[in-house]
Amino acid sequence: PRDVKIELAREIVARFHGDEAAGTEAALKTIHHLITNKKAQEWLKETIVIIDPCENPDGRDRYANWYNQIANKQPNSNQNSIEHHQPWPGGRFNHYLFDLNRDWAWQTQVESSSRIKLYHKWMPHIHVDLHEMGHNSSYFFAPAATPFHEVITEWQRDFQHTVGKNNAKYFDKNGWLYFTNESYDLLYPSYGDTWPTFNGAIGFTYEQGGSGRAGISVQQKTGNYLDLRDRLDHHFTTSISSIQAAFSNREKLILEFEKYFDETINDQYKSYIIKYSNEKSKISALLTLLEQQKVQYGSPKISEISQNGFNFLKNKVQKFKIEKQDIVVRLKQPLSRFVKVLFEPQTMVEDSLTYDLTAWAIPYIYELETYAVEEDIPNNLFRQSNDFSPTELPKSTPYAIAIEYKDVVDVEILSQLLQKKLVVRFSEKPFKVGEKKYARGSLLITKGDNQGRYEDFDREVIQITNKNKKSIDFLNTGIVLSGSDIGSDYMKYIKAPKVAIIGGDGVSPTAYGEVWYYFEEVIDYPITTLHTSYLNEINLSQYDIVVMPSGNYGKFSKKLLEFAQNGGKIIALDRATSILARHPNTVFNNKKSTNIISKNKKNIKYGERDRASASRLVAGSIYKIHLDNTHPLGFGFGNSVHIMKRSSTVFESLASNGWTVGTFKDDSHISGFVGADLKQDLKNSAALAVENYGNGTIVYFPDSPIFRGFWHSGKLLFGNAVFFVGQ
Repeated sequence: PRDVKIELAREIVARFHGDEAAGTEAALKTIHHLITNKKAQEWLKETIVIIDPCENPDGRDRYANWYNQIANKQPNSNQNSIEHHQPWPGGRFNHYLFDLNRDWAWQTQVESSSRIKLYHKWMPHIHVDLHEMGHNSSYFFAPAATPFHEVITEWQRDFQHTVGKNNAKYFDKNGWLYFTNESYDLLYPSYGDTWPTFNGAIGFTYEQGGSGRAGISVQQKTGNYLDLRDRLDHHFTTSISSIQAAFSNREKLILEFEKYFDETINDQYKSYIIKYSNEKSKISALLTLLEQQKVQYGSPKISEISQNGFNFLKNKVQKFKIEKQDIVVRLKQPLSRFVKVLFEPQTMVEDSLTYDLTAWAIPYIYELETYAVEEDIPNNLFRQSNDFSPTELPKSTPYAIAIEYKDVVDVEILSQLLQKKLVVRFSEKPFKVGEKKYARGSLLITKGDNQGRYEDFDREVIQITNKNKKSIDFLNTGIVLSGSDIGSDYMKYIKAPKVAIIGGDGVSPTAYGEVWYYFEEVIDYPITTLHTSYLNEINLSQYDIVVMPSGNYGKFSKKLLEFAQNGGKIIALDRATSILARHPNTVFNNKKSTNIISKNKKNIKYGERDRASASRLVAGSIYKIHLDNTHPLGFGFGNSVHIMKRSSTVFESLASNGWTVGTFKDDSHISGFVGADLKQDLKNSAALAVENYGNGTIVYFPDSPIFRGFWHSGKLLFGNAVFFVGQ
């Protein structure tokens, strides 16, 4: 912020989701007003206004092109008309069908990483995010609903009311309906209102009734007509009102903005220590994110000392040693509050009825040994450097090449090796060569397997591993000191699978997008998408794997199970898991709940029904899965892994014909809200399972391990399901 030498109030007004047309249309009117209105001209002498008319151009184009192709010459407000029914996947999302308004903190998408560079260049004092909701709703503006994250300052809270009152003045004058203090809270850090708030601004979400169902005109349940002109006028009004409020309070805005970055908050934990002994690719991925977010980190100025700290992965306080190569993220830095938000072990949630996730601590996302300490550990700031030493071609061709398997980068390497038509194996048992031990899942590329394919197979492997900054080992014998020899049947051959993904009506667009993005952008592996409109016409035997993203597959379950029966592999995610579990022929069944809310329903008042139902809900909580890491699905992990728990369905452990690879136990709940009844029922239930179905396999993920593309450790789990399970 100190690099921005502009003593003017700065505001960004942005329009997000692609099929929420009113914001983009209102942008044009807002721009015209600012350059033609005399009063607005006075504002611009003291205020910088940046307008992003469309933060999701792919989604906007998808929606606008479709609408303009099918719309009547005269807009038809009847909801039965085709113009009120977008085809799958709709225009809300970007190219990979990600919701960009949930990607501010995690930066998985190119739009997000490009936007944040511009944001950091200007560092606005106010950020207004314009959206649309259901067409029968009115208009929402600040103040936001609870919960507010506790790091949000009193000034930021107060200014929510200041702007809200200014908006209400104009809406009251026009007789326009609106509401405040409901639904849209300020907790989860990855929204267009919360992320700017945690970066010193005051962030606002404005929601206009309408969205993609509204088109140019739609009739509401009241019988009134809601036109695009009405919607854009409302967004124009709040945009101008917010700019006016910024101008009127510009001196206070600038002062409080500076204070935000000058003050270090008082928190229990003053420093976070990330151990250098963690897998280097995981550390690199985390540091890349911190650098994108302008979070400072460095090496400790003091080292080789013992310290008490909260161990995230063990979920307890224990003694550890700070070493000179460890990484220290201090709370004492300009983004003090944001650091707390990203790293805090427990999120304080003042209201369980939240809009989104209630836990997201970074050490669990990356599965990194990290300690939160109560002392401020001084550090020497630095940025990560390329300290990788490329592997050189050996003087003589080795017997085999061994690659340790610990992170998603190793899945990417495997993907590239297979696409080069190299024969690759993985070790089903641990083994030792010389002084080095190799865990289950280690990759092996042998000279014997690849004779006739490449004259110098090692050259091909080295090119791929160097590109991915991965060290490898050359083995000159097939004899091992312990475990199975290189030529053993326990060194499993990996067949390059032909993968199909189901998309289309009935499938969650974002769930499909997560899988699509994983294969194309994370591991760069070819896939075929099968649309539900013609799925029943497809001969699935030409594929080895069918991935079922979250969705409703009831009418396809018989066909899909026949595919597994005949030797295929199904990977089912989220709601797709429940669809298969309900089928009478599968053995992975829903667990009967012991705490049913209905048994106490007679004691619940009607006005308390939402909170009563929360006893069986989970609001995006972090859970520890106890893993059987001797199973291929658990390769590359220790005896546990953390996931983002969002499904409230409880599953029984497999008693036969398969394996429960991951289990929830008494200590599994780590952070975030989960209802008391559901929390109890989840104990000793199945979190991950693999069923032997006929000649094939079904892999069950009740919660997506690649949720929103940011849950790093889950990418390895998903890779195991694709390449290891069933080989």
